[in-house]
Amino acid sequence: MKIRLNIFLLCCLLGVVELHGQKTDWTLPTPDTDKLPTALIPYPDEVIRKEGVTEFSVIKADKNSLDKLRDGKRIGEELNDVCMFWNMPERPTGRICRIYFEQLPAQQDVLKREAYKLVVSDDKVVISAGEFAGFFNALQTLRQLVKETPDAYELPNCVINDSPAFSIRGIMLDVGRNYASAPFIKEVVRKLSYYKINLLHLHLTDDPGWRIEVKNMPELTAPSTYWKTRQPGKYYTQDELSALDVYCSTLNMRVVPEVDMPGHSAYFEKATGLKLQTPEGMEALQKALDEVIPLFKDSLFHIGSDEVRFEMDDFMPEMIKYIRSKGKEVVTWYPGYSPDKKAVRMCWGENEAGHILDKSAQYIDSNGFYMDYMDYMDSQGGMLQTFFQQPCEVPAGNENALGSIMCVWTDGALSSEKRLLEQYPFYPCMLTFAERIWRGAKEKRRDLMAQFPSAGTPAWTAISEFEDRLVYHRDHYFRHIPFPYVKQADIKWRLIGPFDHQGVNDRSFEPEKIIKKTYTWNDTVFKWTESPVYGGEVQIRSFYAMFNAHQGKYRLDHWPTTMSPLVGKEGGTCYAVTYIKSPVEQDVYLMFGLNGMWGHSGGYRTARAPEQGNWDFSGGDIWLNDERVSPPHWPFESLPWTGWGQGRIETPLTEEGYFYRPPVKIKLKKGLNKVLVRSVFGDWKGDDGQRKWQFCCIPVQWDGIHYTEVPGLEFVDWME
Repeated sequence: MKIRLNIFLLCCLLGVVELHGQKTDWTLPTPDTDKLPTALIPYPDEVIRKEGVTEFSVIKADKNSLDKLRDGKRIGEELNDVCMFWNMPERPTGRICRIYFEQLPAQQDVLKREAYKLVVSDDKVVISAGEFAGFFNALQTLRQLVKETPDAYELPNCVINDSPAFSIRGIMLDVGRNYASAPFIKEVVRKLSYYKINLLHLHLTDDPGWRIEVKNMPELTAPSTYWKTRQPGKYYTQDELSALDVYCSTLNMRVVPEVDMPGHSAYFEKATGLKLQTPEGMEALQKALDEVIPLFKDSLFHIGSDEVRFEMDDFMPEMIKYIRSKGKEVVTWYPGYSPDKKAVRMCWGENEAGHILDKSAQYIDSNGFYMDYMDYMDSQGGMLQTFFQQPCEVPAGNENALGSIMCVWTDGALSSEKRLLEQYPFYPCMLTFAERIWRGAKEKRRDLMAQFPSAGTPAWTAISEFEDRLVYHRDHYFRHIPFPYVKQADIKWRLIGPFDHQGVNDRSFEPEKIIKKTYTWNDTVFKWTESPVYGGEVQIRSFYAMFNAHQGKYRLDHWPTTMSPLVGKEGGTCYAVTYIKSPVEQDVYLMFGLNGMWGHSGGYRTARAPEQGNWDFSGGDIWLNDERVSPPHWPFESLPWTGWGQGRIETPLTEEGYFYRPPVKIKLKKGLNKVLVRSVFGDWKGDDGQRKWQFCCIPVQWDGIHYTEVPGLEFVDWME
């Protein structure tokens, strides 16, 4: 306790309590979005606003210029999709906005192939590009520039010059563990294509099952080979996969399949009766790949290779040689098997396993881009984590730094494919990812992965501006689709702790009785943080500070938080207080969640479920105007861990996560409303499954699908 007190006093003297390890700069320019009537994601390289707007009732292509394009038919079809998106009439009924296309010379540079110029002026639009990809990207920007008016539509007169920072901007779907139908995947990639996501990585095989039709080996897709809890017998026909590949090509989207080997392949041995790492097993796998490889046009083929003990020295070299003989280049996970400089490394292990990026060969960066871990943090924290990444740890792509892929692993069983959009912070994080991977970043802000920047800093200005664009898209383009994000830049708290609860997690401390500047407990003096802590989601200690699956060690400076130097490795009780100023007395809802470990990767349901009448199992709580806010009735219960393929990991989630369960109703009085949160960490009642220490608390409106901001609220700092 004396050591903890000394650390606290030292931090106070140095004035770093609220900004532990935090820089004061953010050098990527924040867009001046006030000059456009609509919000663009991702924001282009250059936007020059001109006077006036172009008003029209329908958009039509200039046929002469369209016919001269190398890919005129596909570009015309995408323009028609833009018109259908806005419900424009097929036949002109008023003023026409004519689209003119200019074919520039073909580009060899992979980034310039996606570049475009878009000019709006004098009732016309001129789009210039060298490749289909550039024209496609320009049409997505045009789609977002359109504004519907009471009479018709309008576009702002402007000049846009744009190109991506990275060539690979992808999404990985784990359909090996949880099958998602081809129509559902098409809906998702169509939506993501609006935001210039250009690669679909399909993780098609894993321990629960093999999802690809192999006509000469029907045993691979027989229902008996699947886990009973993972859609047994559900797989993609060869025609479905070929059609999906073609469909994605119309969206400027590559498809990279993954057949994981030799790990994550228990299905194979069960289906064939052959051990994979044997000459017989390898021959059978090659026979299957003879049918799989031709289904996909892309030059890349992912073969997994991570999290496995290699028992056959020749297995990976021989399989790589075989796949390359089919005209493909291999992608492997890193850490995993890295054969040579020709193979592309897909890096995943910085946060989970402590491995730095290997930049010696071509690589794809997925460090920090695991959406299944973002639901550990929650939707509000996932957006923050994504925004302040630096993909590939370079400002822009180069011959080795190809880009990034957001991975959506589904270790735990899902009750339906739609739960992919509900139980994960899917679209908020994907739109944030689209912004970051298109624009790049000049630095990696590890200090802001787990704590919101302070008001007045360039970083706060940048993320606050992006929030405005993000919720614009939520309200305009995702009205009937789950989109769990609300603005949090103006929410501010004071924090205090950790009080030693001595193993009794729900122990009450003095802040629950009175708010004052200092407290004394067990001869330790506690003070509130010197400056406000911002954000609706506040991490006391980052999940990644203590979760290192492969090395099993704490890294308190990995993603530092405001409270990192105070809480250290130990547990305790922390409090947070804010005052909500409401213009009127009103009923609103509360988006509130504590430490519950309901994630979808690895430690799925690590912590026990809350007991009825409690907010979480750890002893956390919340009070509004000194009255306890009653928790909901929990429709789930604690389950024992019984291993992969059975037990709690195979019981689909229901309302565990705060951002996909119905919020609770609260009443705000006119004027100031005091909110006090007790956030607790520590093993309790025989449970040692905790890993994260955080809370999220935001008053919201709720329509049964969407959270939105409550208009007119202010968050007042009691110390100001």
